[in-house]
Amino acid sequence: QQYPVAVWPIGAISRDTAGKDITEMVDMHRAGAVAFSDGQHPVQHAGLMMRALLYVKTFGGVIINQPLDQSIAGHGQMHEGPISTSLGMLGIPALAEELMVERDLRLLAYTGSRLHVANLSTAAAVAKVRAAKAEGLQVTASVPVLNLLLDDGALADFDNNCKVLPPLRSASDREALIEGLVDGTIDVLSANHVPHVAEEKVLEFPYAAFGASGLETAFAVAQTALGDRLSPSRLVEKLAIAPRAILGLPARSIAVEQAADLTLFDPDYTWTPALSDIHSKGKNSPLIGRPLRGRPVAIFNRAQFWEIPN
Repeated sequence: QQYPVAVWPIGAISRDTAGKDITEMVDMHRAGAVAFSDGQHPVQHAGLMMRALLYVKTFGGVIINQPLDQSIAGHGQMHEGPISTSLGMLGIPALAEELMVERDLRLLAYTGSRLHVANLSTAAAVAKVRAAKAEGLQVTASVPVLNLLLDDGALADFDNNCKVLPPLRSASDREALIEGLVDGTIDVLSANHVPHVAEEKVLEFPYAAFGASGLETAFAVAQTALGDRLSPSRLVEKLAIAPRAILGLPARSIAVEQAADLTLFDPDYTWTPALSDIHSKGKNSPLIGRPLRGRPVAIFNRAQFWEIPN
């Protein structure tokens, strides 16, 4: 109660997120879990994914899966393409994402359940979700904000902070992600916040952990990347309104007798993030020193006002 934001639990699909034994989702749902996911461990076993979709259908739940076929991604370090070849790095083929999206959508059609495809990064995957929505499947999708701003060219100097999952893809993939947001194929903007201590990132590129700290800069990255292509009201929809709807949480509104739960933001505020702006224990952000536009300035919730320091 003393914090300005609420935290909603997401239950695991498999025990220890190991991708083998399915969990007791009904019990977790009754205890307050709003969705089910194995997080950064994409569900590799098609049978497990099918059973999970059938399980949550019994109570109207939703499965969240980040698509990445590990048997294809292997030990890849970045997007597979001309830049990975020029750097001599093992690549992560776009196919590793696209095949799992295709699999999950076919399982969704078979089960008639609900699926959220998390953190899309490729043009073909966006197209598959677009087609599935046109067929009437109950599917939603998200995209990491960093993948809207940067492409695999950002890794040309081996910046470990740009080593993320899903990987930064090609410039054409980045444009397809933006188009997917604009036309409504992609419902949610994700911070994809994966902080690491310095010891896990300050290593030779192949040994550095995947992930970047993204919470403090998520709004600014989205505003900077999208510019005028997405109105402020639609940006709020992708960041705040759609996620609540997908998770089955009550909608928030500004109205008499309604509890105030507000984030105030300045869409035109220009600033350059410094390490002091990153309050996570993990300071691994590729945005330090990069000018950004837009910033949250305050939060009002639980009858309290928190001003965010400039």
